[in-house]
Amino acid sequence: MKYLHFFLIFMQVVVNSLAQVILKKGVGLLNLKQPLISLFISIATNIYIIGGVSLFVLALFLWLYLLSQYDLSFLYPITSLGFVITAFSGWLFLSETISMSRAIGIFLILVGVMFVAKS
Repeated sequence: MKYLHFFLIFMQVVVNSLAQVILKKGVGLLNLKQPLISLFISIATNIYIIGGVSLFVLALFLWLYLLSQYDLSFLYPITSLGFVITAFSGWLFLSETISMSRAIGIFLILVGVMFVAKS
């Protein structure tokens, strides 16, 4: 695997994960009990939601490029690293907790990705 492709795979996973964290931050700032049109305007003007959606678009373009280069059966399991990055980012930026069972699951994901990456 070329180093550039490894970097792009990692970047796609990171960008997708960060989009999730930014969207979570944006949704936390919304008043979900307001009238629908006001809620739509709040969503459309929320900088965190705009940023999260923009990152999703970037992740999509990276994903499309990577799909043109590698088998889906290789790429898709590696995207499970997103669970690891998102959990860590939620802990770091959103003060979420990571329980022992969640930490064990994260470890198992890392082991699984290592097996897939070596194939």
